[in-house]
Amino acid sequence: MLKVVMVGFGGIAQAAHMPAYKYLQEKGKAQLLAVCDIDPKRFTQKMEINIGGGEENAAAKVHQYTDLDMMLEKEAPDIVDICLPTPFHASTAVDLLRRGYHVLSEKPMARTYADCLEMIRASRESGRKLMIGQCLRFFPDYSFLKNAVVSGEFGKPLAAAFRRQSAPPKWAWENWYMNPELSGGCLMDMHIHDLDMIRYLFGEPESVSCCSQDIDSKFDIVYSQLYYPDISVTAIGDWSQTGTNFAADFRVAFENATLIGEGGAVRVYPRSGDSYQATLTGTDGYTGEIEFFIDSIATGEENRKNPPESAAMTIRLIETLRQSAQERGRQIPFEAETI
Repeated sequence: MLKVVMVGFGGIAQAAHMPAYKYLQEKGKAQLLAVCDIDPKRFTQKMEINIGGGEENAAAKVHQYTDLDMMLEKEAPDIVDICLPTPFHASTAVDLLRRGYHVLSEKPMARTYADCLEMIRASRESGRKLMIGQCLRFFPDYSFLKNAVVSGEFGKPLAAAFRRQSAPPKWAWENWYMNPELSGGCLMDMHIHDLDMIRYLFGEPESVSCCSQDIDSKFDIVYSQLYYPDISVTAIGDWSQTGTNFAADFRVAFENATLIGEGGAVRVYPRSGDSYQATLTGTDGYTGEIEFFIDSIATGEENRKNPPESAAMTIRLIETLRQSAQERGRQIPFEAETI
């Protein structure tokens, strides 16, 4: 059983990662030994975020540290799970990889594409695995959509629209989400989910454009258009909707059917015949991504589903969209590259 420790014990760690490790320990795949956070109140404080909350005293059954080096020395883990604010992802990951640990890091991969490249370099030079938590690739509803695109079951995709919205994420440490220099705004922190999924589904766009609106911070509302030769793709991200619940959906029109995903379910609307609810399989995306990473280390298999090079290219896409938004929506060629 692989040994895991977690650094950062805020909302995403409590609401998403802790339940995943409980499940994986029951399956005999991984054991979460300890958590680390600079604020010891996090260990007993129940955090509520837009996707839900953790349990009371969520860290009670694992060792608790406020010093990362001490945790690493005492626990001797195989894997470190990074659930820190975005500005700390790159430096922490690079340090841990060079010290010989496998690293799973929450998204976004880093604040800049240049930092992403440094993380990849550290992974390659150390021979340790690095994966970024682009969890949509592992959710059953989005996996169904991916399989539909790959298999051609409903014909070619013709048009796609993705939407993701929530109230402003003001629950975090020192309100860091509302500082665009730290979080990158909705564009980088929440909109990234759909942008990464679009690339996963359809490949690299030829060009992109983006319009944004500032409400509490910068890039709080973003409308992105990704241009492909034979499919129209739009994505909307909005974390300005005070008082509302988190919601996300997609609508993808194929030659022979339209797929609508809402609330974790997918309904298929054929061009002829009655609509029906798609049969979905698998765990939630957070558990799925962590189990996939654990399995890739245990088996030594190459990560083709969610490699860090792809996560880095999503950051490059976001930087291009930010430039477009700053230039009032100008359409800009997207220059993807092989890393």
